[in-house]
Amino acid sequence: MEATARLAETLERITALERSIRAAQAEQLGRVHELRVLMREVEFHPSRTDRDNREWGDRSCTAELATALRVHERTATRIMREAAALTVDLPLAHAALTTGEISLQHVRGLIDAAAAVPADRVAEFEQEALGKARRMTPVGFRKALHRMRHRYDPAPLEVRKRRAAEERRFVVEPVADGMAWVNLFCAEEHATAIAARIAATTATRAGGDTRTKAQREADCAVALLLGLTDASAAPEGGDLGVVRATVNIMVPVLTMLGHGDQPAILDGYGPIDIETACRLTAHAPSFRPILTDPVTGAMLRYGRTARRIPADLAGWLRVRDGRCRFPGCEKRATGCDIDHTKAWEHNGCSDHDNTAHLCLKHHRVKHRTHWQMRQGHDGAIRWLSPAGRWLDSHPEHPARAG
Repeated sequence: MEATARLAETLERITALERSIRAAQAEQLGRVHELRVLMREVEFHPSRTDRDNREWGDRSCTAELATALRVHERTATRIMREAAALTVDLPLAHAALTTGEISLQHVRGLIDAAAAVPADRVAEFEQEALGKARRMTPVGFRKALHRMRHRYDPAPLEVRKRRAAEERRFVVEPVADGMAWVNLFCAEEHATAIAARIAATTATRAGGDTRTKAQREADCAVALLLGLTDASAAPEGGDLGVVRATVNIMVPVLTMLGHGDQPAILDGYGPIDIETACRLTAHAPSFRPILTDPVTGAMLRYGRTARRIPADLAGWLRVRDGRCRFPGCEKRATGCDIDHTKAWEHNGCSDHDNTAHLCLKHHRVKHRTHWQMRQGHDGAIRWLSPAGRWLDSHPEHPARAG
């Protein structure tokens, strides 16, 4: 009996904690919406249009929230969108989350579905949906919402599909031990056709093939994407097929000389084994081997003689920074602008300790909002946010300037 009583008590404590977590999530979303409103006030400038003031207030708020929570800016943007939708458009759902009747997963499904509902029917949609949410799991609730949308969304299915297709994208996500996920968001019929082709190609296992079904399918997908002749065979030795690229690889001096075991660094990914580094350079028409000792001879100080960053300094900065120097941004330096930390117009110099890579988004945030940056001689950058927080950004590959 004692164990039975403790079992019930433990279960009740778990559910009570879940209600507390849901209430805290509801309060957090309310506070996020408040932060967004306040940031628009802070970033307001009388020379801008209302639309521009909202845009730059929201961009500054996204950066502030992302760096405070240590999440990607896409996640911060989603949280801000959820906060506005829940606080302003779905008050009944906000109340249900506060009391713990529904979960954040239910709320997110409701927000996504309600976005396609005409404004004059949102309240009706919300009330019907909440009746289902209180008795369904998040997965079942999303299925129910999908069926409900057909009754509330006046747009034909073909129009909704074209709208959704505008979000199609291809994403590579590096993970540990030299591997990566490849994600493709595309039309359902295309995904089904891709799966069917892979299944048909790998249906028959050749004699002596010891690969699992999952491994054969993964190898087939790689071979098809790389345009290899035999899609049913495993790409041998990491065969790159028709891929040709310029490769930036940093190799420690002792490893290059055969006296060390430190990994090479592949730009845009991270540590790779020396065998892989050699294979990549063999397939590339050009590559830049950069020793981790400063032996490139790049000129790092141009002062006021050149506003446009010269090629040797630009190449050195690209390796030093590796990525956009805004805290948390992962956009590679090759797709970024080189910004003067102290603006050229304010007597800033084209020197290694006054220049750094910023992606277009954060370059514009720096110049159009209250975000400020300072750079040290070693390339370390300190950012001051509109909320008064200091944030540090360190170069990916610190290099001695000599």
